[in-house]
Amino acid sequence: MARPRTVDRDQLLDVAEAVMSAEGTAGLTFGGVAKVAGISKATVQSVFKTREAMIEAMLQRWIAKDQLRFEAIAGQNPDRSQRVSAHIRATAEEMDDAHRRVASLFAALAGAGDDNRLMLSWYAARLGDLSAATDAERRERIALLATEGAFFLRYFAGFKMSDERWRDIFNDLQSFAAD
Repeated sequence: MARPRTVDRDQLLDVAEAVMSAEGTAGLTFGGVAKVAGISKATVQSVFKTREAMIEAMLQRWIAKDQLRFEAIAGQNPDRSQRVSAHIRATAEEMDDAHRRVASLFAALAGAGDDNRLMLSWYAARLGDLSAATDAERRERIALLATEGAFFLRYFAGFKMSDERWRDIFNDLQSFAAD
């Protein structure tokens, strides 16, 4: 009896990201991933169990990569101001395709009735509880919320803006938060 070949979960996630980039979340199915990966649909399903679990795994991987980028910008043990500045910069500098993928993942999980715990824990770790006691903290909070607003406008609502405008907005947010 032949031993079944081992399936590399990370390679399947690479394939799933490629499928999503090419076909959007509607094309992100076990069958679609299996076809591109050259394996059976049942094999993909055995790795992820559900489509939502596959999407969640893709989002977890993005969160891990994003956290590394954030830490590289923020440094070790950043204070609140450094976290705010690093979040604005990390959002501004993320590649357009990555933003589109993560927005699609967020939307797919929300549309599937997911409880959003991954997104909420990411936001809590990144933004804290959004409390603000001083004028400087209030500016930082506004800059954080505006950062997320710009992301949602561009990647969820489809608001057209050039990369130059995107950079200008984030330069303004950095300046506003630092004043």
